Amino acid sequence: MKQKTTSLLYLSRNDVASVPIAADELVSEVGRCLAEVAEGKAIQFPSYIMPVSETSRFVAKSGLIRNPSICGIKWFGYFPGNSDIKFPDFHPMIMLNEAEQGVPVAVLDGTWISEIRTAAISAFAAKHLALPTSSSLGFIACGAQALAHLNILKDVFCIKKIFAYSRKVATAGEFCRKAEAMELTTEICESPQAVLEQASIIITSVPHASETNLQLRGDAVASGTFISMVDRGYSWNAESLLSLDTVITDDMALSGPGGMEAINFDAQHLSGDLIAVARGELVRRADSDRVALIFSGPGIIDTAIASLIFQRASEMNIGVTLPL
Repeated sequence: MKQKTTSLLYLSRNDVASVPIAADELVSEVGRCLAEVAEGKAIQFPSYIMPVSETSRFVAKSGLIRNPSICGIKWFGYFPGNSDIKFPDFHPMIMLNEAEQGVPVAVLDGTWISEIRTAAISAFAAKHLALPTSSSLGFIACGAQALAHLNILKDVFCIKKIFAYSRKVATAGEFCRKAEAMELTTEICESPQAVLEQASIIITSVPHASETNLQLRGDAVASGTFISMVDRGYSWNAESLLSLDTVITDDMALSGPGGMEAINFDAQHLSGDLIAVARGELVRRADSDRVALIFSGPGIIDTAIASLIFQRASEMNIGVTLPL
């Protein structure tokens, strides 16, 4: 019988960010988690949404992994009006319970995890579906998601140049300065079109309320490009995406036909999901193919990465132990 747990670990935003996790380790964890789902060992659950106004809502995302046996839930409010008062519109927290007796073991700030898990999902997909010779990254929107993707993808591919577009030129400039500090060449683009025509790998993370929404076109993307649509495709013209050679999602059960996770694409035309990629059933067919991932980001990846951070933090005595 297991020893009774009498405490849990609390990890603040700074605690989480201080835990050393390499890019390849994060990408491998995504692959391992998806393989568990493919084998029926791990379970992904649909999001639970609690609207509180026309624009604001609370969301719960959860998942169950088996190695180790952990159930996690990420709870966050999305309040876009907070930007008017210079306050974050998104502040996630993650709770982990061991899944054998149901005892809570950790509470973590989910900000860094939300950013990096999304980038790790993109990197896993790109590792399997982008051209291995990809040497440039293109970003349409240059916020926290763009920086998280840059930090991971520069270590997965031999990246030499960054193309950046933001509605605010100053935002793109600040992002490029960070990329230049990583010894990368940068170019601030005057239009999203310039990014679509030049970058090997493209990340779009445009906020839903942005005026850029529905302006990007799939038929403008250069041959051989891989695209990760972190914004669920809402910055793209959905009809134009049918011109791409392959469009996949994270989980057909959640974002495919009849799924509860909405994406801006006709799910009937999806070629598959990341679970099929993890199984080795879905691969790039030709160097010239333009491949896109449109995904909602299931909570099981949050659970897997939060569990990894919890284990590492426990080993390194990071965080605050609280009594149950």
